[in-house]
Amino acid sequence: MIYADMRFTLSILACGALTAFAHGQNHFEIWSGCTNFASRVPIGNAAGEMLIQVPASHFAGIGHDAGGGGTEFGQFRCTTQDRDAATQETYYLGIRADSSGAPDVSSPPLLRAGPFQTPLGTGVTAWTITTALATPGYSALPLCSTFYLFGELTAATAADGQLFHVSTYLAGATQADNPAPNAPNLGWGIMNNAPLPAATPRTVRLGLLTAAPILNMGNVDPTAATTNCVSTLGGISYGVGGMWPQATGAAGPRNDGLNARVRDAGNANGVAVVFLGASIGCPGLPLSGLASGGLYLNPTGVFVQVGTAALDATGLGVASIVPAGSLATQPLVNRLADFQAFTIGATFALPGKLSNRASVAFLP
Repeated sequence: MIYADMRFTLSILACGALTAFAHGQNHFEIWSGCTNFASRVPIGNAAGEMLIQVPASHFAGIGHDAGGGGTEFGQFRCTTQDRDAATQETYYLGIRADSSGAPDVSSPPLLRAGPFQTPLGTGVTAWTITTALATPGYSALPLCSTFYLFGELTAATAADGQLFHVSTYLAGATQADNPAPNAPNLGWGIMNNAPLPAATPRTVRLGLLTAAPILNMGNVDPTAATTNCVSTLGGISYGVGGMWPQATGAAGPRNDGLNARVRDAGNANGVAVVFLGASIGCPGLPLSGLASGGLYLNPTGVFVQVGTAALDATGLGVASIVPAGSLATQPLVNRLADFQAFTIGATFALPGKLSNRASVAFLP
């Protein structure tokens, strides 16, 4: 029997303080800011993997190295829960390649790290855990292709077992993300070496930390229903909502705005500039002496500065790109718009840094 989603009502406890290697590290995740379930779907109580897809259509260059030709990262971060924290659970974290739009099960994972154990506790307990790899700079992260972050769980019972926090986005009272209707499902499982899409669309709170700046796009929907958790965040989602916003045209009722969120702890108190342009593919163009990483937008074509953000003391900055309600003519509907950020420190000394490419596809 498939174990149904368990409603999440507990406060998340911080666990696993960042190590020295975490200095200047930036968190990549696909998360709206809202979590509504702790879940094992679609693997149920069986042993297996829960995964989130990171599609190449919307991201390239996550964790790219200084030269832009490879990747490096040093830590995973997950939000997990135990039905009975008095008994520790064993789990693994890792990365899988893609095979025709599903997790590749014909080959071993690109990286499988562990075993790890959940902390000891009492009752139903949740933690956000940052796990450092034994070899910082690990290069298993694909630069240009779709990949999957996974958490591998042992079998569970109704009274005990490990779960991950998820954000569902099937429209309804339990909705925790806010993309356009029919946005693709990024939630997957693997059970008995077979890939299984989650029964309802969702993201899983699995992420990683990298020295390269991270760019996530976020949609802004002031019309978000009060039953949608995203409404408590001002209608802003940096999860699937920012990947597939909605624009219904002049008749409305919904024409999302667009924000850009940049994370670069290495340039804290500096500035981030966000550009829109045409993708030149991947790997990107190296800009030695000007910026670390690769440029994924064509600098000789349409290449426009669309936003600027001051980075705070943690390296976080947000720029407004498109005001909500302004896309009545639907210029971006049913096409990809590609964005990338450039960051620089408070003294404006070169070289700066280039973020990953983050793309947006407005749906009607």
